[in-house]
Amino acid sequence: MRSSNCGSNCGPGWMLEEIETGMNLHRNRCRQTSSRTGGFLFAAAAAVSFGCNSGAGEARELDAACAEGDAAACNGLGYKLREGEHVLADWRRAADLFGQACDGGEGEGCVRLARMQLDERGEDRGVTGDSRTATTLLEQACDGGVLIGCIELADMYLEERSPDAAGAGSLYQRACEGGELIGCTRLGVLYAEGRGVEADPARAANLHRQACDGGTVLGCVQLGQSSETGQGVDPDANRAATLYEEACEVETAGCFRLAELHAKGLGVSQDFERAVELFEEACYGRRQREAGSPPIAESCVRVGDMFANGDGVERDLYRAARYFRRACALGYQEACRRA
Repeated sequence: MRSSNCGSNCGPGWMLEEIETGMNLHRNRCRQTSSRTGGFLFAAAAAVSFGCNSGAGEARELDAACAEGDAAACNGLGYKLREGEHVLADWRRAADLFGQACDGGEGEGCVRLARMQLDERGEDRGVTGDSRTATTLLEQACDGGVLIGCIELADMYLEERSPDAAGAGSLYQRACEGGELIGCTRLGVLYAEGRGVEADPARAANLHRQACDGGTVLGCVQLGQSSETGQGVDPDANRAATLYEEACEVETAGCFRLAELHAKGLGVSQDFERAVELFEEACYGRRQREAGSPPIAESCVRVGDMFANGDGVERDLYRAARYFRRACALGYQEACRRA
């Protein structure tokens, strides 16, 4: 958080203070001198964490509105506390606020609280994980018309020890029909694989095209795979390469698939140097991080194999080991033995 000169912006009941966090001294921040007790135990402590810029002013307004029972305000303030946006991050309090929002009919609060219940970092930040509670929260959100809740609930169905692919497909379809296009993409994958539904490559390709045309980049990647393999559409490696190239800007999966095409010379010229660049892009995902696209461990292994075997590049065991270590850190256990 940037330091700023509060001056008169702190307003009545606020005073200047200096807070030292790590190696950085944040000067001239606002602190509320009055405190409240009762229902919102957070008020006095959290007020200390408010900054002095316009964003902090918005947080104070949300705090006041939430205290008056505004569920949307509780949800908004919870987000700021979870992310540390203009306030000091406080996951425990954020979870409380998302719970208040959810109880008040704000379905997005239910989804956000469910995510915190499932986040492995939660225990270290004061939030005890509970998958059953998360399931209940997502059901509540989905039933209330929050379609992303339906999608995340479907994702949980597929991750269970006894997956319910049919139930997941029904939820993805509800989301897709409601205009949440990532649901179309997920449903398309089920049709492509025949999971919970009868395999239908043409239906899968149509769902992916619908998502892609609506701006869901992952749908474009899936449509590219259909074009590459000729599943449900006429095979067209050139079309696949174009879709992957465009998707690579924000989706690591696009980079990975395009790298494979360059390594094979399929739909594009065979170019091992370009393949290495793209595999590495997907392995680290630096450019796509802001879009929320995760790095791909398999891509690290793929480029590691190229250097380990001298496959189109000069053999370099040291560089190969570096990629295998990266894959291991991302959870690819087989790579750990090769690092």
